Amino acid sequence: MRIQIVVSILFCCSTTFAGDEALLIKGQRVDGGTITGGRGTWNISGGAVPADEVLMIRFSPEPPPSRMNSGVFIRGGSMLAGSLAGIVGDNADVSSSALGPLKLKRDDIAGAFSPLPSGQQENMPELARYCRILAATLGSDGSSLKPGKRVRVRFAGLDEVEGERVMRLGGEQILLSTKNKAVETINRQFVRLIELKVPDAPAAADASAGPEFIVRLKSGDLLRGRVIKLDDKSLTLQTTFMGEKSLERGMLAALFLAGGEGTKLNWLSAMSPAKAVHTPVFDAEFPHRMDCSVDGNDMILAGQPCERGIGVHSRSELQFTLPGTPARFITVCGIDAETRGRGSVIAKVLADGKELWKSKTVTGKDAPEIVSLDLGSAKTLTLQVDYADDDDSGDHFDWGWAAISK
Repeated sequence: MRIQIVVSILFCCSTTFAGDEALLIKGQRVDGGTITGGRGTWNISGGAVPADEVLMIRFSPEPPPSRMNSGVFIRGGSMLAGSLAGIVGDNADVSSSALGPLKLKRDDIAGAFSPLPSGQQENMPELARYCRILAATLGSDGSSLKPGKRVRVRFAGLDEVEGERVMRLGGEQILLSTKNKAVETINRQFVRLIELKVPDAPAAADASAGPEFIVRLKSGDLLRGRVIKLDDKSLTLQTTFMGEKSLERGMLAALFLAGGEGTKLNWLSAMSPAKAVHTPVFDAEFPHRMDCSVDGNDMILAGQPCERGIGVHSRSELQFTLPGTPARFITVCGIDAETRGRGSVIAKVLADGKELWKSKTVTGKDAPEIVSLDLGSAKTLTLQVDYADDDDSGDHFDWGWAAISK
């Protein structure tokens, strides 16, 4: 089997934005001017590109907030910056920072998180950074938050109550049916996190609109749906929880393929590695992290966030099991900006134990590299990050946008 290797151009280190930028599955980075399209096709640089061949489009270099104090999880993989005002009967009231007041169905609400009372310090590390919210919404492997999967009320002091059903949620109190069928009244003032078990989201009715995308707003929201239309003024998104919604173009930060079962794309961060080994120089352990840097921050490469990917620390080895059908691997990789220029590593990609790609010595001052590799019908994919000429200080390496395309 002849395995083709494609290594494309480097990202520019500058964060200057001349227009929209697109990253294609085959490894090309395209400065597309003003990208338009919808219903399964993007118009990029004067040409038509199938939507499922475009991994990501970035509209703005400005990253969303690294902390989000209040938000609402929506079933099916969306998250709104804002607050859950109340649940009564089958209805829910949501106040969205970007979209204003929304009337939703109870079964659309997978959970909510809210700020601590004034004067208290953050004491829930799992909610301290936006990447935790990102991971919970996107369904990252190993995410500690499970909105939509269980009923749980968690307080600022880390105490929590498991339940069967939230009977009513108001501005001051929560009525919770517990597992022994008792009804517990909870003062909402000190509640930090609510997780609600909800039915699976229905399939989008209009599959002709092309693949599902995750749209990330500048306010931090994550909206999952199909793009009906994108022009120079707005984006029309078909969602399962609020139908067609028009978003002003100035609100958009990025969009990327949702991927998953039944699609052409699987994000590695949604897959559980068959093997994960970290070998430190000294005693400090730095396990890999999904959809965030190895320190638990948002992944930032060349000033731009990577919403999906894997953060690791040298020496690291991750192995994933593949179905053995023709596939391509793509990533934008480099040392995360959190090191402030420190670190040096050598990275490798192997398929069925055979080396397909090896980097030069990558330092914290180097631009990230786009790597796109034809894996053939390999059954295993291995990602290795080794020390370079020094110790492992600052070796925070990101496999940004790491994905398998069928």
